[in-house]
Amino acid sequence: MVIYERQETILNYLKQNRFSTIKELSKIVWSSESSVRRDIKILEQKGYVKQIYGGVVSAEYENNVVPVNLRDSSNASIKEDLAKKAANYIFNGATIFMDGSSTVRRIIKYIGKFKDLKIITNNQRIFSECIHSHIKLYCTGGLFDSQNSIFFGNTAENYINHTSADILFFSSQAISNCGEISDISEEETSLRKVMLSRSKKKIFLCDSSKLGLQKTFTLCNKDEVDLIICDKSLPWE
Repeated sequence: MVIYERQETILNYLKQNRFSTIKELSKIVWSSESSVRRDIKILEQKGYVKQIYGGVVSAEYENNVVPVNLRDSSNASIKEDLAKKAANYIFNGATIFMDGSSTVRRIIKYIGKFKDLKIITNNQRIFSECIHSHIKLYCTGGLFDSQNSIFFGNTAENYINHTSADILFFSSQAISNCGEISDISEEETSLRKVMLSRSKKKIFLCDSSKLGLQKTFTLCNKDEVDLIICDKSLPWE
């Protein structure tokens, strides 16, 4: 497939599917990942696409929420390390809020040794991936987003408002150089704000791809968070 045909195929695929990984595109156009990256760079310079996390999105969807399957494939090993470090702050008998992020969900793998845990979450995938029968799981309920496997909305927020937690583990799409944490999803940001207000300790998990970014909806400032776990030094440190 010649270059212009390859790029046209990439654009058509993104118009239909909105998001894709580089690996997925390389299979579609029968080319190496390095060739696809060069095509993406050219298309991005022309304003047709935008690179995000470990994949690419059609430019018209740049400010939309990235589906969880694409977020999961990006920086996977880093996210696993962040989740493992976060689990060190859990203690026996803790009640924990976990948000809908792909990084926070990974903590589930590392908490089997703890006793009498209660986890309250809007993340549907936690229920299917938690193999520890002794952990009590509570769902916020609410409007279900099947693309991202999360619940949100007034029902979810009302549920959180009638509970409280010892620890909140959460993430978001961006943290600016001055420490402002933000996200493109208004609904998830709203629910996280309620979780923040009902938690004793607030722990933010952040891989370095989110550093120095600013999204539409502001969640909080770094000063409102007890701990930030990141794979690189933070701008203000």
